[in-house]
Amino acid sequence: MERMRKAQAAMEYLITYGWAVLIMLVVVGVLFYLGVFTQNPAPACTFQNPGFTCYAYKLTSNTGNRGGIILDLGQGTGHDIKVVGFNCTTSNVFTVTDFDAATSNVTIPTGSHSMLNWSITNLIPLVCYKPDGSKLGTPDAGSYYRGKIYIHYWDLETNMDHKVTGDISGRVE
Repeated sequence: MERMRKAQAAMEYLITYGWAVLIMLVVVGVLFYLGVFTQNPAPACTFQNPGFTCYAYKLTSNTGNRGGIILDLGQGTGHDIKVVGFNCTTSNVFTVTDFDAATSNVTIPTGSHSMLNWSITNLIPLVCYKPDGSKLGTPDAGSYYRGKIYIHYWDLETNMDHKVTGDISGRVE
């Protein structure tokens, strides 16, 4: 009789805590499914060179079957500049040899900002590239993108050209 009580107590213990462990596993599974533990940081756009800011930006998937970016670039270098080239890539090393001359030579007065895109009248995104230099395929809306921005510009006061590098990340729209 004594053995039966011990066995019953042991079974009750295992069943009670078994349910608790099962519920905890289900909760953790749901949290993983909802993306609570994803490693994607908050959206960001920063430049390594002082004087440049991302006033606003949008990562997009509908750029003629490839991923792209619309960038409102702010500059406070102390001189007016003319942006003559742009590149966006997922590579940490700049492997694409040419900048896209897609910005139509946008002039940005110091302390101001302007849109960088393929067209002066329409917000057509600039194309982003893969590390091998090929154009980025069409990323899914909602997917996460992280890459580098390279901008080639002329300082209109000194008539010297410069290149700046930035980092960009966020969800594709």
